[in-house]
Amino acid sequence: MSTRLAAAALLALGCNQILGTEDYSVRGDGGSDSGGGVNGGGVTNGGGDEGGSGGSGGGAMGCDAPADQKPVVTVEGEITADVTLSCDRTYKLTGEVFVEPGAKITVEAGTTIFGDKTTGAALVVMPGAQIIANGTADRPIVFTSAGGEFADPGDWGGVVILGRAPINQRDANGNPTQGQVEGILDTANAAYGGDDAEDSSGSLRYVRIEYGGKAIAPNNELNGLTLAGVGRGTSIDHIMVRQTTDDCFEFFGGTVDAKYLLCQAPGDDGIDWDNGYGGRLQFVVVQQDPSFPMPGDMNGLEGDNDAAGSANTPLSEPTLYNITLCGQNYTMGQQYGALLRKNTQAHLLNAFVSGFEAGVDLRDAGSASIEIRSSRFFGNTLLAYDEMGGAPYNDDDGLFDEIAFLNDAANQNSFDDPNIPGCNDMETLALAPAEPLVDGAAAPPDDGFFDAEASYIGAFRDPADDWATGAWVSWKLQ
Repeated sequence: MSTRLAAAALLALGCNQILGTEDYSVRGDGGSDSGGGVNGGGVTNGGGDEGGSGGSGGGAMGCDAPADQKPVVTVEGEITADVTLSCDRTYKLTGEVFVEPGAKITVEAGTTIFGDKTTGAALVVMPGAQIIANGTADRPIVFTSAGGEFADPGDWGGVVILGRAPINQRDANGNPTQGQVEGILDTANAAYGGDDAEDSSGSLRYVRIEYGGKAIAPNNELNGLTLAGVGRGTSIDHIMVRQTTDDCFEFFGGTVDAKYLLCQAPGDDGIDWDNGYGGRLQFVVVQQDPSFPMPGDMNGLEGDNDAAGSANTPLSEPTLYNITLCGQNYTMGQQYGALLRKNTQAHLLNAFVSGFEAGVDLRDAGSASIEIRSSRFFGNTLLAYDEMGGAPYNDDDGLFDEIAFLNDAANQNSFDDPNIPGCNDMETLALAPAEPLVDGAAAPPDDGFFDAEASYIGAFRDPADDWATGAWVSWKLQ
């Protein structure tokens, strides 16, 4: 049974209500009329006469039922009041759904949200709005395609969070201005950026996003997770993006930090940043798809200051520790483990980079401000282009010598086989070395965000490192 409810109509339900809960008759046996709690298959505020905690069973239509056996609630339009998506329902996004400033959308652990294939579905959290989507390792929140077993990358848009943190966009007079995020048809609702570095757009934990990246025009599509002008008051951890036609994660300015990020089979880059992004990332995995027919410019990391390569401030300057980047094993096609260009700055430490045409390519101005050290490069066709030797490679960075830079003993990079077995395995997540790669590794800062004990190279210490286990991880080719 399906309930169709325009998001604008949620006002009739009042604040902190469940989308579509007028359909109380569609409920499993676990929640009785006197209960109605989510553990018993009811709703957060009580679907029965008394409310309360509900049963503990979770019947046929309860939270533990498969997504395709739960009632379907269609969500469209604008969300203007606080709402909760309960785990005893499945939700279908139709078109671009906007969470308006001042509103908060809460998604319960174990909830599945489908994106409609035909309407360019996307969830957009606007500046001043919040999303609270906190799953668990075994009860993740899943954003996926409505295509089911026939799902493909690009079936729907993705998840977009727009915040009020600083970005480096300027108007024609050089004054700070908001940016306009790409991939959204309703451009009036696409603005982001502000002056609050501590801005909070909510939290995402144990969330999987798959089959996104629908294009609205050539080279204009959403990423799996877009974070634009998002502040460091936002919590982002244990997020997997897979099978998207564009980047898994893109940061358009902002200060948000993120940990425990998995990216499998992006159609473009694993992690992309620009417009003044200055956050911190730790424990990141990117695995490109070796079977992808056209490698193109598909990089592990891609970073710009902005599209023009300006000196606008704040400069893009993220800090990344404990990264594993696996390429497609192509020997041509300009594919890089890290492509850093257009005046970005960056700090990349404790990274493992393998399977790319070149491990690193630094371009344009700003190369001297980039730090790459305590990292392992193995199994790339080239460590970097020999731009100092003339054709076939042309200098694009003011005679900066990447090969000498990466080999400088002061940077403590290494190049031997780390015995990491699964860089090309699209079915089993096996990216931990048999023994921790501690030689030359750096100690992350003890600053309240980084795990200062992660003094090893790569995203995993050893096979016992289990942060990427549980139902939130779906490691497979399709």
